[in-house]
Amino acid sequence: MDGELTTGQVADYLGVKVQTVYAYVSRGVLAPVRREPGTGSLFALADVRGLVRGGRAGRRGGPAASDDVRTQVTEVTGGHLAYRGHDVEDLAGTWSFEQVRELLVGVPGDASWPGPGERESLAALTAALPERTGVMDRFKHAVLVAGATDVGRHDRSPGAFARAGTRSAAFMALSLPGAEPAPAGRPTLAGTLTTYLDRCPTELLDAALVLLADHDLAVSTTAVRVAVSSGADPYSALLAGLAAADSPLHLTASLQVLDWLSGAVRDPQGAIDAALAGRRPPGFGHVVYTEQDPRAQLLLERLEPACDRDELAALRTIEAELLERRGWVLNIDVGLALLVRVLGLPRDAGPVIFACARTAGWTAHAVEELREPGMRFRLRGVYNGPRRG
Repeated sequence: MDGELTTGQVADYLGVKVQTVYAYVSRGVLAPVRREPGTGSLFALADVRGLVRGGRAGRRGGPAASDDVRTQVTEVTGGHLAYRGHDVEDLAGTWSFEQVRELLVGVPGDASWPGPGERESLAALTAALPERTGVMDRFKHAVLVAGATDVGRHDRSPGAFARAGTRSAAFMALSLPGAEPAPAGRPTLAGTLTTYLDRCPTELLDAALVLLADHDLAVSTTAVRVAVSSGADPYSALLAGLAAADSPLHLTASLQVLDWLSGAVRDPQGAIDAALAGRRPPGFGHVVYTEQDPRAQLLLERLEPACDRDELAALRTIEAELLERRGWVLNIDVGLALLVRVLGLPRDAGPVIFACARTAGWTAHAVEELREPGMRFRLRGVYNGPRRG
């Protein structure tokens, strides 16, 4: 662990007085790595963090033994994903997205869908956007309208967050060209999205939404929790999640996979050769999954009857070789790209499904964060530039 801290920085990092740091040194609890003229003692960051792990620190907010964020929402392991103890394999195709959202959030989020006046405001704003505006920018504007038309926008109760999450997902879906609330009478997110993704069966789309509803502390979810911790209103917190997710490394990654996939299934050997030469293809590898991405496997299983058998066999060959030789699992971005390819959906279908689904997880983590001390996310800068003379 690189980095050195001055005595004052150690005190600030540990949340103690400078005199306490001196006491640690005198008792042999902490030893300076060197002394710098004009600066005084310098301590190794690794040693200081050792004090935190040993429980000697008085740092504010959060457990002394770890920098991890404790959560009861979602568990991710090397090959499994579970929402509050329910494996997604048992949920996808059995529970509706609305049921899973309530399971994750833990608070009813019932909210009427946008009325005529709200839909007119949304339509006016989206009509003013440039013609080439992508879906992620449409979604950000949709959440802005959802917040601006909610008289209780600044209510930070758990119920208000749950309601804001439901409203935001509805506004996002309705911001898509030609989208209408569906089915009539009691719209669902999957039903409404199929008015835009009309070639995707509602049941399959609903299962995909369930698979993507949450994924622990992904970067976008962390952004939501940071915003909530800072005192942001529910809609601003969701916008923070959308902003962090709008990246080819996160929510829009399936677009890169889509471009790669058509050539890979035609020439699997070429795709394998390129990967083994050091160019990991998009849609392979994951920071958590080491055995399999269960979301991808469950989606591929549902797509298998509609797939070209030769193309699916080619993809499975690539998957097996890259897992065995490099340990790269096939991830959900491949599943989304294959969904688009097989069903002939709009190119942006992957990000559309992903973003709308993840509003459930963002809302769940926002509600959980409300129970934590405010302003608890404060990265500690370890200065390693020139010292004052």
